[in-house]
Amino acid sequence: MSFVRGSLEALLTIALFVGGGLGVAATLPGGHAGSAVEPAVYPPAVEAPQPPRRVLLVDGYNVLNVGLLAGRARGGWWSSQHRGELLSRAGAFEDGEAEIWVVFDGARTEGDDDSGRVRAVFAPDADDWLLGRLRERGAEGVTLVTADRRLAARARHRGAEVVAPAWFLARCPA
Repeated sequence: MSFVRGSLEALLTIALFVGGGLGVAATLPGGHAGSAVEPAVYPPAVEAPQPPRRVLLVDGYNVLNVGLLAGRARGGWWSSQHRGELLSRAGAFEDGEAEIWVVFDGARTEGDDDSGRVRAVFAPDADDWLLGRLRERGAEGVTLVTADRRLAARARHRGAEVVAPAWFLARCPA
């Protein structure tokens, strides 16, 4: 009952404001309650610049070892099978527009597949490659995924956001 009463009181208040406004409009010079109001003229719309595309730089073996294989047997953790599992998970990242680079130390082997939206990179030193990429493109819109404290500190120093492997994997449904 109190809900209905409250609703009626609110409607009555609105009606009083509208009625009062129309009464005031009628007293203004050159105006009356029924006059048409000139539409407001606004400058032409300017398209807002698009924010930079989100880029995720993933410290491949670090995320694989600390996040994906945590609690599992780690025999052969550097194998193409485990790398493929990480690349597959990364491909399911919740932001479908994100650009994802997963960087592994070493050389590409047969069976390494980086098809899809995730780019697999094999570098002599993944940390150097990741920091070099930050230098090249700047840190705006870049998120580094690693649990390596030294690498994280260097990336933060360059202005990048750093997140833990668990954060990243939680957003990559299995």
